[in-house]
Amino acid sequence: MSNLPEGISLVDLLALPEIWEAFYEYKSSLAAPRQFTQELRPFIERRGYLGVCERIRSGEGFPLPRKAVISKMSSQKKRIVYVYPYDENMVLKLLTFLLLRKYDGLFADGLYSFRPGRSAKDAIRKLIRTPRLGHLYSYKADIHNYFNSVPVERFLPLLKEALSDDPRLYAFLSGLLREPCVLENGKPVEEQKGIMAGIPLASFYANLYLSGLDRHFAEAGVPYARYSDDIILFAPSEEEARAHAEYIHAYLAEHGLEINPEKESFSGPEDGFSFLGFSCCGGTIDIAPATLKKLRQKMRRKRDALLRWQKRNGRSGEDAAKAFVRVFNRKLLENARDNDLTWSQWFFSVITTSASLHEIDVYAQDCLRVLLAGTHTKKRFRASYEDLKSLGYRNLVHEYYAYRGKEQENGGNSPDPYDTEQDSPFSSVVEQDPQFSSVAGYDS
Repeated sequence: MSNLPEGISLVDLLALPEIWEAFYEYKSSLAAPRQFTQELRPFIERRGYLGVCERIRSGEGFPLPRKAVISKMSSQKKRIVYVYPYDENMVLKLLTFLLLRKYDGLFADGLYSFRPGRSAKDAIRKLIRTPRLGHLYSYKADIHNYFNSVPVERFLPLLKEALSDDPRLYAFLSGLLREPCVLENGKPVEEQKGIMAGIPLASFYANLYLSGLDRHFAEAGVPYARYSDDIILFAPSEEEARAHAEYIHAYLAEHGLEINPEKESFSGPEDGFSFLGFSCCGGTIDIAPATLKKLRQKMRRKRDALLRWQKRNGRSGEDAAKAFVRVFNRKLLENARDNDLTWSQWFFSVITTSASLHEIDVYAQDCLRVLLAGTHTKKRFRASYEDLKSLGYRNLVHEYYAYRGKEQENGGNSPDPYDTEQDSPFSSVVEQDPQFSSVAGYDS
């Protein structure tokens, strides 16, 4: 679908069966979860998009998005997301797919989020090839509540300029953005919702709104990368890194945004850097310490919850341990939804060491032994490693080297698990609401 018809609005392409078939073919070709394609096929067969497309063409009002407050993965914090009804959401998925391809030329090389042929993996690999990286200082920042904080009236002129060749599309999108109401508990309420984390279009909007910032650093020749709301850059001195940081603060303030101070950091050359859940130091790529800590916390919370469940319901330690295994096998290795990479897909193709995976394995095994014994005492060590395997436990180190072995068998040409519209595994909200199969903008 790289050669889109010229002189025709993307609004009109949404009603063409051949465009939907090409979309389905692309999604089916990915080494990625299959649930979305399983849902997409019957949607195409029943022509579920036609009614939506007719309402768009006629200018009929679009349904209000539903607001939901959900838990962030690996955290007890909450976030606000929005979702349109099923048929409308599917049409917006295709529209986003087309937008990201037609207008990709608007973006600078340092932007890696939601782009055709680019991924977080590419960002990390590009950064570690920066000349004299081991002698550079780094600055990392995270934009606070990016998606829902974007001032719509400041964003619309950028969108109008970007879509100057498609005024009908701009009219439709600006109408959605200007709509003041959302559905909360089934009732319309007015609120400032920005570019609406959770809707498919938010990925394109997030790329576009800060494209000027990306271009600034590209033109200045500064080693820089942005992935949605995460930013990192490098400089020869701490003074230069801080000067760049001041520019970013000023730019964001001018655009109605601010840095999350808890996720802002400066690092020296000897410290390496962390970005998008990865830690890079001395040429070695591993899982970032903060990411490792969050996963351990999630495992501990699940273990303790299962201990309470076990005692409250008179269940066996084996029942509790099996439940733990099911949860984390699915979370780390098996989760299967569109726009939700598994944890292992996110990390295995990038990391160059199994050190952190070993730490996770040791902690997971201890959690299982606690559940089997029903206690934290030395009694838990009676369970052998073979006992844990019999529960279905899968060792991450073994899985990692099996993955690497398959890569070598294929000459390093294994299918890339990164879909260009997929979020990181940190964006998973499936357990809270199965409709959220395309959530953008997770503040990870």
